[in-house]
Amino acid sequence: MAQDTLRQPIYISSDRRSIVQTLLVGLAVGILGWLLDMAIQRFFIEPVFCRNADSFSMCANGGTIAWVIAIIIASAIGLFSLIRINVFRPLLVVLAAAVTLWGVSGWLGPLVWWQALLWHGALFAVAYLLFVWLARAERFPLAFITTIVVILLLRLVVLSA
Repeated sequence: MAQDTLRQPIYISSDRRSIVQTLLVGLAVGILGWLLDMAIQRFFIEPVFCRNADSFSMCANGGTIAWVIAIIIASAIGLFSLIRINVFRPLLVVLAAAVTLWGVSGWLGPLVWWQALLWHGALFAVAYLLFVWLARAERFPLAFITTIVVILLLRLVVLSA
């Protein structure tokens, strides 16, 4: 008698509700990150470091420093939100989205603030959705390698634009 082997699914299934919640978390992280960036730059970096010539380098790089701080804070909030809605491998998703979109503020800098805010939110929403979809792989090495490949490809797009 032939022995039946059960096939395990390659991906963990997810429902429509978690997909919408992930999209909303990514949107919120992007919007919060942009608002925090503006607030840190305007209310902390400029008043503290842009008063004298001794701290010119800190003042000149204030936008980058503010963006990094804002994205770290917003990503931590996003991580806890993804954990709360039971997303599979939330740390992989948050780190992949942050690494992929690292430096995207350079693209959005010339835009009017509200357009940049909306684009930042939309880019993070799409990134969270993409990496949640990739992280659903049953085996971690498959999810990790696929995520790394996608990050590298997307970083090439970000750096070449």
